[in-house]
Parts: sequence; C-alpha cells; structure tokens
Amino acid sequence: MTSVLWSLIGFVLMMGVIVTVHEWGHFQVARWFNIKVTRFSVGFGKAIFQRRIGETDYQIGAIPLGGYVKFADEREGDVAAEDLPRAFNRQSVYKRIAVVSAGPLINLILALGVFWLMFLSGPVEVRALINSVPPSSPLAAELEAQNQNLDSSPLWQITEADGESIQGWKSLHQALLKALIAQETALQITIQPYDPVTGLQAKSLFLNLPLASLSLDEEKQPWFGMLGLKPAAIAMPAVVGRVLADSPAGLAGLREGDRILAFNGTTVQHWQDFVAMVQARPAEQVTLKIERAGVEQRYELMLNSVRGADGKAIGQAGVGVLVTEEAMQPYVQNLDYGVWGSLNEAWNYSRSMFEMSLKMLQRVIFGDISLSHLSGPLSIAQYSGEAIQSGWISFLSLLGLLSLSVGILNLLPIPVLDGGHLLYYLIEIVKGSPVSENAMQIGQMIGLFVIMSLTFVALFNDLIRISHG
Repeated sequence: MTSVLWSLIGFVLMMGVIVTVHEWGHFQVARWFNIKVTRFSVGFGKAIFQRRIGETDYQIGAIPLGGYVKFADEREGDVAAEDLPRAFNRQSVYKRIAVVSAGPLINLILALGVFWLMFLSGPVEVRALINSVPPSSPLAAELEAQNQNLDSSPLWQITEADGESIQGWKSLHQALLKALIAQETALQITIQPYDPVTGLQAKSLFLNLPLASLSLDEEKQPWFGMLGLKPAAIAMPAVVGRVLADSPAGLAGLREGDRILAFNGTTVQHWQDFVAMVQARPAEQVTLKIERAGVEQRYELMLNSVRGADGKAIGQAGVGVLVTEEAMQPYVQNLDYGVWGSLNEAWNYSRSMFEMSLKMLQRVIFGDISLSHLSGPLSIAQYSGEAIQSGWISFLSLLGLLSLSVGILNLLPIPVLDGGHLLYYLIEIVKGSPVSENAMQIGQMIGLFVIMSLTFVALFNDLIRISHG
C-alpha cells in the first residue's frame, strides 16, 4: 500500500512539472505574439480547480495524463470582433510554428536544466571494480587471447568504454546500452589495477567484448554477467547493520554496531567471509564471537534454511552489513564538476540520450526491436515512486529523462501531437495555402488511432511487467 501511495505521489509530481512546463511553453510564446489564450489546463477531464485571471481560465483537470492550451480560434467557435486580430488561425504560419514548437522545445530545455542540477549536486557512482573472471565468459576469452590474467591485482577498475570515460557501474551500463542500440558488435573497455589506498595504477589493458549474445528484447538478461563483468565484492568490515526482529540474529540478541570477530572459532576478516560461512550452514546452530563497546561476547544462533538462486539450501542469519561513508569511500567516486563542468556534462548527457532515443525509436518503427519496450503510465508511476524514495539525484534523473522523452514524442509528425501540426504548417509553406479542413480531420483520426493503439500496447506492457514482478 505504501509503494502505491509513493507511486501516485511521484507520478503526479513528475507529470505535473513536465506538463505544466510544456503547456507554459505554448502559452508564453502565444502571449509574446499577443495571441489570446482562453484556457490553460494541466490535466484533462472535469476541472477540480479553476480560476480566471485576466482573460485566461487556469484549471487542473481530474486526469493527470497531459494538458492543453486553448486559443481564440475561429475554427473552434465564435471569436469576438475585437479579438479577431488575436485569433490563432489568423496568425502567420511562422508565428504558429513558433507557438506549437515551443512546448516540445521547452521540455528539451527543462531536461538540460534538470541534468545540470543533477551533475551540480555532486552525484556518487560506485566504481566499476572486478576481481574475478567467470570461466567461459567473453572477458575470460579476451584475456586468454591476450595472454593476460587479473591475478596480479586484487581489484581492476573499468575506466573507459568505447572511448568514453566510465565513472562507475551506472555509466558503464549507459555505454553498453548505447552500443546495443547502435548495433555495435563489440564493447571496447579499458581496465586498470586499483588499490583502495593508493588509487589507480598506471598499467592498462584494452579488451574487446563481443555483444552478439546480448539482446535489447530480453529485458531480464544479466548483461554484465553474460560478458563476464562480475562486480567485485567490496571488502566491508564485519560490522552488523540492520537486524531483522524475528530472525536468528534478532532472536539471539545481536545489535547494530556489533563487530563479528569469529564464526565457529574461525576468524572473520570481512563481511563477505561471514556471509559465505553463514550460507554454507543452513539449519545449523553456530557460535559467534562479537565485540560490543570494547567487550567480547559469544552468541548461539540457529540459522534459517532458505533456497538460493540455484535451488540449493543456504543458511540465513537475518542480518545486514553496516554501510558507512568512511568504509565505502575507496569504492565510490564523488563527482564534483563545478558549475560550468556540470553544464558541459549535462549537455553531453542530453545529447547522448537524445541520439539514443531517436535510434531506439527508429529501430522500433522498422521492427528491429519489440514494442515491449514501450512503457505506459503505470510503469512511469512505479518508476516515479521508486525515484522519489531513492533521493534527490534519482528524482532529477527520471524527471530529466521523462521531460526529454515528452519533448521527442511531441515532435513526431503524427497528427494530434505538436509534430503533426508542424507537419501541416510545413505543407502550408510549400503549397502556399493551409491544409484543407477535410485533410486535417482525416489526419486527426489517423493520429488519434495511432496514439490510442500505442497507449493500449504500453498499458498492456505495464500490466505484463507488474504481473511478472
């Protein structure tokens, strides 16, 4: 129930900002040209709030799936004689183009501004560290072909992919997605030895990882795992964090901050050692030696038995590791670009996402990629709820991506959308007269059918995703 509430709050907040900015773009440019605006609506359907200011009615509709700006227009009703010079249909085609294109363009500008704030906020990325190579993986084959191995250093950091700097796993995923959308045959990566104390070492390995086995249509493919890019287990101190109340650890009396010193008499160095020891003893009673406030104590735990990913029984204690900023510092990168550096990063990121979106759209139109990638309002609501709970950076990232998507979508030459109106105006410039009312009505019907069909597919995809978790 809580997740549904957060999804609703996130969706209304996200779409409220994006739609309001989009419609404000139309509204403001129309005002600059002295075109009469009779209504400014965020949302469709019955108005749940309405107020008249000057000559314009401002309202919030009950259905938060869009909005509209209504102008004085002789094609849509009677216009008072004194308002005829300000009617939208009497404006030059270039003014109409400016008004219509302002909505999508302001969404693209909003995305750039949001991404600028995101980079300016100093995002943190977990370093893309690996320390083992799964056998028979593309990474293992590439290392063998170069007669190389990773044994000389406990940790290796992926620092570049296809010539672009990689800050962490998130940016590596972005580079991999970009390569798949562009139908590249391989991902070129650079890895360097990394020491948590001294940092990156000078040595570099340049590797080509084939992408033939990866597919955009397989949503749950573990891309990194299939390439052999297994994230290194971070050597966290064996200090107890969250303890589940009815778990073996909770019932035994363990508390947050306890340092685990030994497991059945075996010294515990790191949290990963403790996890491995617990998982190897399902449904067994074990002895822990812990340190609390400088005093050593012993506890007896009867471990739970649960089924692992491979179907085998593993032990479970019901306790998590204490993650502190100090312990994580060597394994994360705090990205501080400054004001102008953040603007440059935002521009490059916006351009990259714009290009990826267009290529993805092109491949969907030509049938290279399944329509299952379309997401509807239910998925957007779910992502919005997760983002708003995850923090400021996640919220800004999703807000920027959605604004960018709305901007691109509205520029498509489909009647009903802004791009469809722009198409009519371009035809008008070429032929020297407006498109006929009959042609526009037919176009509107076709455009409405296309939009409704895509909406149905997107909602169907949403329901499939939700039903499959």
